[in-house]
Amino acid sequence: MVSVIMMKERLKQCKKPQGEAGLEIINDMNEHHEIISNFAMESISLDEDSHVIDIGCGGGVNIEKFLKRCPMGVVDGLDYSSLSVDESIKRNMIAVDEGRCHVYKANVLDIPLDDGIYDLASAFETIYFWNDLNKAFGEVYRILKDDGRFMIACDTDGNNPNDQKWVNIFDDITVYTKDELTQILKEVGFKKVDVFHKKENYLLTLVAYK
Repeated sequence: MVSVIMMKERLKQCKKPQGEAGLEIINDMNEHHEIISNFAMESISLDEDSHVIDIGCGGGVNIEKFLKRCPMGVVDGLDYSSLSVDESIKRNMIAVDEGRCHVYKANVLDIPLDDGIYDLASAFETIYFWNDLNKAFGEVYRILKDDGRFMIACDTDGNNPNDQKWVNIFDDITVYTKDELTQILKEVGFKKVDVFHKKENYLLTLVAYK
């Protein structure tokens, strides 16, 4: 019983980090998401002046990586956790002070940004928590430029037998397969979806093209 309670609390913090426990989770995610982050980063090319937004930016590690890849560009973040916003700003303070990075507190279901801003939107290890994937993907589609891309990175492809252990104890988490994600991406208007898949590790990255 204790282990289930602890797991529920951990997943709540993964979804929306808060307080000291949330800070521990952010630091833990910064470290343990490195493998899927690197795998996903290998799937895309970026111009030095690209405009990028990382949705569900957590502790800001991937914002930092994108800033290094786009030294003449702008890299923003979005998260509905105030703690995540604060930590992302803190980690990327130089770029924030230079005006090359803005971190917004908002929900992906209602992004408070204009249409057609970004060359790339990314979502690392976060879509499991998005309650309405069609609406969320539609919002991402809206803020992308006409030739924009949306990159989704997951450390499970929906086929890992261990997934169900944690999905069963938390009602509003959903794990998706590549086919399910591809279908929804195309339903909201993305014309093409490239899939990068490491079956032996269950790693999954999709890049959707507007």
